[in-house]
Amino acid sequence: MFPCTALICSIFSLTNLPSPPGSFVHLTQDDLAGASSFRNDQPIVGTYFFYWYNIHTQEHFLNADGSDALVDHPANEEDFSYASAGWWERELRDVTAAGIDFIAPVYWGVPGYDSWSFQGITRLVKAWDNLAAAGESPPRVGLFYDTSTLRHNPVNKHVDLTTMEGKQWLYNTIRDYFSLIPPQMWAMVDGRPIIFLYSAAFAAKQDPAALDYVYASFEKDFACRPYIVKEVSWQGEADAKYAWGGALKPQWHDVVALGPGYDHHAVPGRTPLVVDREGGEFYKRAWEALLAKDREQRPRIVMVETWNELHEGTDICETREYGRQYMDLTAGYARQFKK
Repeated sequence: MFPCTALICSIFSLTNLPSPPGSFVHLTQDDLAGASSFRNDQPIVGTYFFYWYNIHTQEHFLNADGSDALVDHPANEEDFSYASAGWWERELRDVTAAGIDFIAPVYWGVPGYDSWSFQGITRLVKAWDNLAAAGESPPRVGLFYDTSTLRHNPVNKHVDLTTMEGKQWLYNTIRDYFSLIPPQMWAMVDGRPIIFLYSAAFAAKQDPAALDYVYASFEKDFACRPYIVKEVSWQGEADAKYAWGGALKPQWHDVVALGPGYDHHAVPGRTPLVVDREGGEFYKRAWEALLAKDREQRPRIVMVETWNELHEGTDICETREYGRQYMDLTAGYARQFKK
């Protein structure tokens, strides 16, 4: 998955991991001035945003054997690439049209490794700036840290969070991401940038103190405390928790996860699993179950799972198969949720 060069291997042998790739680090309160934030009591809608696609290289369009890697397909494949600011602009506009307040890009970054994860975020920043300069209001940007990189990475290192090196790896991955993004773009709750952590199962060992290390280190580097939403498998204290799998059935925690259905038949080597979309009825029932709850008992954050995971058929973005049906449904339900 990740090539390992001698340089990268030597970097990862050090306890002190590499410097951040971006310049938005070692911030002060002045650097945060003017950045907008959601309130803790404010209903907001986010979505997990996959950006590993590149139509020009066929990354995540074709499997290794040349077969179609996608269950659902983009309605417009023109320049459909994480390396294109134009693609990001189109997607951000569509996210806004769907009534979604923020995206959580699915980040596979590894400290010191210049991958598509780094490269795509720089194009996101350019696109976001272009839209803001044109007077538009693009969605805010949080982080979905795909913690599978704690196990699958350039040096085949299985990160142990009970060690200082493991804690640094965990934090530095988060630090690297935010170093690439100006604070004015951050999705924040009460002035604290939102971080979703995927499953802890990829770590060799857990340590509840690992999250404490992330909080303290982030505050030192970014002049604010993060708002961490941990997957339910994590030990340690966080601001909220969620469970992955909302596309299979709604997951009810501090953050509710819901999605339109599931189908990963195009992914090689997986046992077939399908949750039928039922022409949109499956998705509608999930939203209506949320809206049926007393307003004071509803979770304040809804995460749509997903914007565009086209391999697993959990997408709500515009596709050849469904057009803008799920965008329109999301926009309507999001309005009711936030009303």
